[in-house]
Amino acid sequence: MDREQADKLVLEGERSQAVRRKLLARTKRSAEIRSRGKRALAQEIVQSVDLPHPIYIDSADGPNLIDVDGNEYIDLTGGFGPHVLGNRHPAIEEALAVQIKRGWHFGIPSAPQQVLSDIVKEAGACVDHVVFCNSGTEATMYAVRAARAYTGKMRVGIFDGSYHGVHDYALVKVDPKSPRSHPTPRIQGAGVPPEIASDMMLALPYRDEVAFEIIRENADELALVMIEPVQSSNPRLDCKEFLHGLKRVCEECEVLLLLDEVITGFRIEYGGCQDYYGITPDMATYGKAMGGGLPIGAVGGRKEIMNVFSGRDGASAIFSGGTFSGNPLTMSAGIAATTYMRDHKDEIYPYLMEQTNAFTTQINDYCRDHQVPAQLMNAGSLMHVVFTPGEIASSRDICREWNVAEREFYLHLLGYDVIIPGIHLAFFSAAHTPDDIQKVAEAFKSSFDDLREDGLI
Repeated sequence: MDREQADKLVLEGERSQAVRRKLLARTKRSAEIRSRGKRALAQEIVQSVDLPHPIYIDSADGPNLIDVDGNEYIDLTGGFGPHVLGNRHPAIEEALAVQIKRGWHFGIPSAPQQVLSDIVKEAGACVDHVVFCNSGTEATMYAVRAARAYTGKMRVGIFDGSYHGVHDYALVKVDPKSPRSHPTPRIQGAGVPPEIASDMMLALPYRDEVAFEIIRENADELALVMIEPVQSSNPRLDCKEFLHGLKRVCEECEVLLLLDEVITGFRIEYGGCQDYYGITPDMATYGKAMGGGLPIGAVGGRKEIMNVFSGRDGASAIFSGGTFSGNPLTMSAGIAATTYMRDHKDEIYPYLMEQTNAFTTQINDYCRDHQVPAQLMNAGSLMHVVFTPGEIASSRDICREWNVAEREFYLHLLGYDVIIPGIHLAFFSAAHTPDDIQKVAEAFKSSFDDLREDGLI
């Protein structure tokens, strides 16, 4: 179906117009805030987070978000990933309250940073030492710098379909028109020097052993290969063999391997994908769940690599730093979150895996039985709805034929009081009960039915 025809069906569709009227009627305060924000805000949050209908959140609790108009939603946003335990978990709230009474920012180091570093070291198979920063973007940026300093080589390998943040080196993506097994890099967005893509980065095919040969061919100039152990654009858990093969090739070629666990760390398992796949990379990056909902990032790795942050033992020292890196408020929230996850890991992670797998099966069975051109992919409690009916091996297999239907799907979900952000990455948390999850399942099915009723699928 072409775009013009699909847009016409939306304008004429009874269900499409009904949900718009419903949302407009119940979100008047959100509309006022949006109008006011346009006066001075160039951008509200993440550029890619385009909600199907603008709402502004006032409060959160457990599995729910409440907007400024008092409407309550089942939250599948998860703060974009941090809330493994759900919104406003009591252990984290208590830790924040205690720290606020002591002070929330000093600049000078405070004791909680030492505590959280020990927790991360215990959880991460590759971690001897840790450096904290303020986001996953900062973490991957520092990791790239550290790898270059340690190896003396400058190029970095990234995979087709990857996401590693928004610094210049992370904004190198694969040209979708290039050959699948021999992708070429290109810059995403304006303002990034094209030389970064052409001279500094190396594009690799995802889940394709041709990548191993490309690494061998470029080993002399390749400092680091960086990979999401589970791609957020293509969440799946059948990657163990590929990841272990990648590690062997990197060891053979003396190229550092980094697992970007900003999303997967403390979510797939307590020990992240390093634990789930039984793999020990040279370095790992963290963020999101580790901070309990406060801004955080971290780089961890082998001692001799991490020495570049301090210049110990004669290492070539890099420059790093940040006014709020390792700040006591974030460290206290992170300690509370990771300690709780550690102490309850035998309950939390099996529950999330079982519930999300069952939910995924239910939705995919529904799509198959009702000829809905969509499928739900998941890796544990990390999920992504993909409007592509066929087999998906990599992000190259995700088609754009159903873009309008996909957009309308999320609008209908919001009308059924379920919220997924515009990046379309969704999460269940330990706070979601089986009843909550079944309500989400019914909302998914009803939204698919609405699309069919209006002729969009």
